[in-house]
Amino acid sequence: MSSSTETHSDLARTAEALRNEFQRRMNTLRRQLDDDFKQATAASEQRVVDLAERLDQGEARVAGIVDAYDEMRRQTDGELRGARQAIARLTGEIHLIEGRLRLEHGVQPVDLDAVATELTKLVAQVRAVEQIRAGMLDERGRGKCEAVLTAYAELKRLGAQSRNRALDASGELARAKAGSRAFRTAAAAYRLHWGQFRSRERDLDREAPGYADADSALRRDAELREAFASQRGADAITDLTAHLRRKVDIAVETHALFPAWFTITELGHRPSATRSAQWRDVATQVVLYRITFRVTHAVLALGDPPAGRYQSERYTAIRAALRELDG
Repeated sequence: MSSSTETHSDLARTAEALRNEFQRRMNTLRRQLDDDFKQATAASEQRVVDLAERLDQGEARVAGIVDAYDEMRRQTDGELRGARQAIARLTGEIHLIEGRLRLEHGVQPVDLDAVATELTKLVAQVRAVEQIRAGMLDERGRGKCEAVLTAYAELKRLGAQSRNRALDASGELARAKAGSRAFRTAAAAYRLHWGQFRSRERDLDREAPGYADADSALRRDAELREAFASQRGADAITDLTAHLRRKVDIAVETHALFPAWFTITELGHRPSATRSAQWRDVATQVVLYRITFRVTHAVLALGDPPAGRYQSERYTAIRAALRELDG
């Protein structure tokens, strides 16, 4: 019995010793793992910091390169622009000297404002159709007038709808028993729709003058468009433009002197080699404008800024086209 008890005690002590040894080793391993994890975390964080610094340095270098490139491009563009302007000035001065020499030898500038006898009828037709076109609505004006008519028609439709619904409610009132639920419902509907009808009638009265003006403007515009089409307006302008373009071409081909009002604009004395087609079109539009609107100013190619909407639009468009030649 005593031997059995001692054996049990020995086993218990051995088990306790093993547990303690296992716990000690586990604690040691846990501490090692914690230390390794902390070291790995610190190394990773340092690596991230190093990479971030390298990226920042790389971005700074790239930004510096981009800034240097932009500055170089700005300088180059400025130098090229200055060179083009200098070349244009020199070219203009050469043409001016050439023109003065030719004037001293009795050569007279070409009269671009003159209208040949065979073109008198065509010019009169173009002037007439341009007067018609000046009275026509532009797209924005037509859109505004059409919007007024559409809104007025919708108001009329809603007013008629409210009136019909009020009449229907009135019929229900006549058929329903006074004081009944149907009677009360019909009465409420009648008050609602009749009130809406009266309100929309007042709106129609208020909008009637605007509707009349918009309707009249659209009718007048339709008449003018029909007149423009019947007089071959577009064809007449195209024909006269072709004649004037040929006149400009002949002046360039024969090295004729252009008048002062022509040469002091962006057109200069001669077309450039790189924009000859654009120069030709703009020059033709300038001459067409002068002849169409009877501009005779000796210095201003397009004359003084006009007051009328349509002519002002033409004036602005040609001025923009002239500026593009200098771009």
